[in-house]
Amino acid sequence: MTKKEYLDSLSAQLGTMSYNDVKEILAEIEEHFAEGIIAGKSEDEISEALGDPKELGLAYLDGNEAKINSALKKVAPKMEEMSKDSGRNTTGPLFVVLFNLLVGIPVWVILLAVLIVLAIVDILIVVAAAWFACFIPTSGAFMPGLILMALSLFFGAIFLFCLLWFPVKYFFICTGKYIEWNRKVWNEGF
Repeated sequence: MTKKEYLDSLSAQLGTMSYNDVKEILAEIEEHFAEGIIAGKSEDEISEALGDPKELGLAYLDGNEAKINSALKKVAPKMEEMSKDSGRNTTGPLFVVLFNLLVGIPVWVILLAVLIVLAIVDILIVVAAAWFACFIPTSGAFMPGLILMALSLFFGAIFLFCLLWFPVKYFFICTGKYIEWNRKVWNEGF
């Protein structure tokens, strides 16, 4: 059971309680999930360690501290075991910092600079097309050539914008995935 499913089930069980009480209880259970994730466990393993959400909800609804404590005591030893065998990896953070300083950040800066230069070139082409369109003489032998030049610059700018759209889009997608990978290596190591 995922964290969301567990919290939704517990929230449904606590439906008759006040909003603030339910909010506090769910925050406490979310802390158990956070501790488990830090310990390197999946959401399924954490929800299994917490026990049945209906049983826990009934303990809170009864208001009997003994029942609540007994339900949480079932969870506490399991959570302690999870945190004991987590074995925090210290090479992950060191690798992430060094890799980003030596490789990641320079590559991303170069890619971003190339995208910015291409965007500036695209803007300059649009400005040049507008300039040609404004200064086309009303008559003369060069008028068809100037009109053709202005139109080709304008459509060239549109084409360059379309070509630039995909690299920018994938730059941001890849940046998000790179950040996720950094978090994973930082927390779990290799």
